[in-house]
Amino acid sequence: MKKLLTFVILLTINIINAQEFSYGVVFGNSFYEAGNNNGTDSFQAINNSNFYLGVYGEYNFTEKIGIKTEINLNKKGVSYQATRDVFNIKGEFEFKYLEIAPNFKYDFGQEYRKGFYMLAGPKLSFMTSATSDGEDVKDSFETFNVGAQLGFGYRVFKYVDLQTKLEYDISPFFKLDNGHKSNFFGAVVSANIDLAKLFSNE
Repeated sequence: MKKLLTFVILLTINIINAQEFSYGVVFGNSFYEAGNNNGTDSFQAINNSNFYLGVYGEYNFTEKIGIKTEINLNKKGVSYQATRDVFNIKGEFEFKYLEIAPNFKYDFGQEYRKGFYMLAGPKLSFMTSATSDGEDVKDSFETFNVGAQLGFGYRVFKYVDLQTKLEYDISPFFKLDNGHKSNFFGAVVSANIDLAKLFSNE
């Protein structure tokens, strides 16, 4: 058992130290809007942008293709108004999310992580809190949402990527019992600091 554990630890260290694996921090702004396909109920984003912070891990399978997974903390706010008195919940709401985005990445440069790239994939959002006037209203909202992302980036310095992603939430964030769905859509602009490259001897 000790030999197996030692082997797993050594293998993990070798993978982390391998040239194909990279990791770092992400910071930027998310720009978003809230939509609804029911004309009698309206959702509107509050502030429309928020600073967020996260980390990422990246592994390239070939000289062109890899997978980059970001884990971010994000915050969004909406105001809700109904033109008819059907729903009991009205007012302004603030949501906090833990977002996980495993994106496939294609690098157009001669070497991986040294130029222009595109990436696309799903985004999984886990609602950690939902409040209105200081009260917990999480039970009125979907705590898990699925979305999609499409974006591009460019390595501007030896260990800095500037990146933009468009995103669209496929699943609703509000538990509407009349079949109408609410969703978020927008863009994320961020800087990614490659800590593996920064701390390497290259």
